[in-house]
Amino acid sequence: MKDRSRAYTRHQRERIIKKKVSILRDILGYEERHLPIRGTLSKGKVHCSCKLCRYEQVHGIPKAKHRVIWEAMEKEMDI
Repeated sequence: MKDRSRAYTRHQRERIIKKKVSILRDILGYEERHLPIRGTLSKGKVHCSCKLCRYEQVHGIPKAKHRVIWEAMEKEMDI
């Protein structure tokens, strides 16, 4: 494993926090005063259940890796 500098770690942490703040603000409609403390956003996932973020799940479309496995199983059964 490579040793990373503190600047790299700070950059990555800030990048993830910005992404999660934009999800909370733009998609879920949080106002500035209702956002959680910024440091808590780097510690876990922000789950978004909107139809944009969960398109495949909402419409029942299998993910590519599951579709490939399913097609391989069907091909094996035909042989």
